[in-house]
Amino acid sequence: MKIDILDEPLLRSLIDGNISFHEVMNAYDIRTSIAFNLECSVLGFVYLSRRKKYHLILNGNVSYETQCKTFVHEIKHITQDMPQMGYMIGINMQYTYFENEADIIAERVIKYI
Repeated sequence: MKIDILDEPLLRSLIDGNISFHEVMNAYDIRTSIAFNLECSVLGFVYLSRRKKYHLILNGNVSYETQCKTFVHEIKHITQDMPQMGYMIGINMQYTYFENEADIIAERVIKYI
């Protein structure tokens, strides 16, 4: 399992804090939103638009810690999974290998934030 996500420039920039969150997200063409109309079972998701911009949606009805873990989970998908996959729909995929891997990485990385 690849755990070197901390070496990814995007996450390293966020952790270092030298650049604001929004500047980092814009530099990587990631639009981040908080949605308050999601069920608590949906913690967040990411998709790539037709304009090749990532949209990362977090559930505003869950705790801040859960949002942070979900953010790291989705960043893992952006940096490692989505570039290798042509297309995916994430309905009921919570038990797949790449979802479990993203959960493990999020648990480990959240300790640094």
